[in-house]
Amino acid sequence: MFEFPKKQKLCSETVIKEMFYNGKSFTTSSFRLVWKQDDNEVKVNLKSIIVVPKKRIRLATKRNIIRRRMNEAYRLHKIEFENILKDRKLKLSIAIIYQNVKILPYSSIEDEIKLILERLSKEI
Repeated sequence: MFEFPKKQKLCSETVIKEMFYNGKSFTTSSFRLVWKQDDNEVKVNLKSIIVVPKKRIRLATKRNIIRRRMNEAYRLHKIEFENILKDRKLKLSIAIIYQNVKILPYSSIEDEIKLILERLSKEI
């Protein structure tokens, strides 16, 4: 139920590049979301990637902490968004990019991920 399997992760470099060049985006206080409607062959409505840039967070251990917190918050709250995509029969590729220079606590990351997914569901 609260899974984040490999087939839902965005791994293709060409798809990622195309999403960043031709996709739509918006920002919140700590995150940037880039998305593009996709026609992936897999029977998955949502493919995603979570990015914590080295330019903002230099130490790998800190980047991993942030990435794990983002993954967990996303994993718990993506189910509602997937149901919306199923109803509308859409397939999306999304990238969630961390934009802050400090490590945020899990509660604030979770709140912003919820906000991002709600805003995205309104925009599509």
